[in-house]
Amino acid sequence: MMYKWFSILTVMCLMPFALLSQCELEVDEIDPFDSTRLVSSKPIAVGNFIPSLFETVEGPKIIEEAEVMFTYTESDRPDRIEAFFLTIAAPEYRYQPIENGQNVLLALSDSTVIGLHNFPDEGTFDKSTNMRLYQHTGVVPVDAYYRLAFLKVVGIRIRYENKKRTIFLTPEQQDALQQAIQCVGETVGLKPKP
Repeated sequence: MMYKWFSILTVMCLMPFALLSQCELEVDEIDPFDSTRLVSSKPIAVGNFIPSLFETVEGPKIIEEAEVMFTYTESDRPDRIEAFFLTIAAPEYRYQPIENGQNVLLALSDSTVIGLHNFPDEGTFDKSTNMRLYQHTGVVPVDAYYRLAFLKVVGIRIRYENKKRTIFLTPEQQDALQQAIQCVGETVGLKPKP
């Protein structure tokens, strides 16, 4: 009986330390068909709140300006994939096509800017906001990953064909994004060291 209580007490005392060392991921799985591994952080709301085009009795529905996720993908197939991605989901009031190129820029805490090569997107209509939701997926090179692991992202600029949109992150959002980037890196064996 004494051993049982000692075991329970030990687990309870060590639990906070175990939780501190682990990070929360949205996905960490291997596709059973092609053995591609996907590791992704939980979505992080960034920017301010904005009014959507969805009207309620009390006025427009208020939504988050954008959400970001940091992801790593790898595959051992002949066309080997091994890359980090930063995905930004941003609602827009009007149709804003975006082409291939370095159209996603990240302003860092050391006053430098990193350009990410993104994939084209024409957005999808979101009935819950009556707006188009754009998914900007930027490829993050390994050297940029290490910069993002040590420096905070203070702002994100998206360059559409006819518009520039800038999203500024609060200090709490900057910390959350940096922790998500470090978490994904540590999960795949790239531990950033100061």
